Amino acid sequence: MITSRQLEAFRAVMEHGTVTAAADRLGVSQPAVSKILAGLEHDIGYPLFTRLKRRLAPTSEARLLAAEVARLYHSLDQVSAVAREIGERQIGDLHVYATPALGRSVLPDVLAAFVERHAKAHIVFHARSSAFINRKMVDQQIDLGFSMVPFEHPSVVVEEVSRAAAVCVLPEGHRLTRRKVVRPADLAGERFLSFQPDGRMRHLIDAAFEHERIERRLQFEIYSSAEACALVARGLGVSIVEPFTARDYVGAGVVMVPFEPRIRYLFRALRPRYRKPSLLADAFLDAVKVHLRGIAHELPGPAERPMG
Repeated sequence: MITSRQLEAFRAVMEHGTVTAAADRLGVSQPAVSKILAGLEHDIGYPLFTRLKRRLAPTSEARLLAAEVARLYHSLDQVSAVAREIGERQIGDLHVYATPALGRSVLPDVLAAFVERHAKAHIVFHARSSAFINRKMVDQQIDLGFSMVPFEHPSVVVEEVSRAAAVCVLPEGHRLTRRKVVRPADLAGERFLSFQPDGRMRHLIDAAFEHERIERRLQFEIYSSAEACALVARGLGVSIVEPFTARDYVGAGVVMVPFEPRIRYLFRALRPRYRKPSLLADAFLDAVKVHLRGIAHELPGPAERPMG
């Protein structure tokens, strides 16, 4: 059977023309190269070189074999390049699912910078509900999930990546936009945009108003902070939302003001426990953490403790 060492010596002789040059290229002695070539000719059953004085003249069979060897080494070079790109996190598949709070604001910013450094990566990115993400994660079907809902399962690793205080979003020109902080009593009688009744944040927000016995006009029910901000920008009411989405609407019809009592949004990264994390997933999660720390100063109110 032909060995890789035999092919390496044969290739060196064909490229450099002499055994001496091939030996220098391989870092071995001339007799060692000659012995390797003799072994190759014995294994394949026909001569590859004609010996003319101190030079080797390749036979037509040698030239045919050299073309095939060149294709082989080209393929190996391609494999080496792919292996290097994998190690440098340039290529690979990355499946990321996130709730709208991060999926429609923070993560698109992260992805914009990420693909510049990982241009060959294939990325699947969806903004879905926490329940959907949890199911996908339990089934080990995605690399990374980002959620605000507490979740524990033996097949899922959960890591807190950020926390932020809720803000009050108001239409530009609203009477409360100059306040340093908005409290439940300030929103008495206001048309209020509420999240769905079965949502955790809906319960926390309602509790803040119920504690002070403040009545609001609950005319609209929305799914996410993005819908709330879009309606607020059109003067259809006010709302309490997470600040990451709100900051995208500031200057586009929306003003955000800190809200008290403080309501915390906790953002969690979910990873499958029984799938070894890919280098690409590691790099993306690190990029998310860096981005969240970088924009923390843009959020109103007291700074929250950075994660990671």
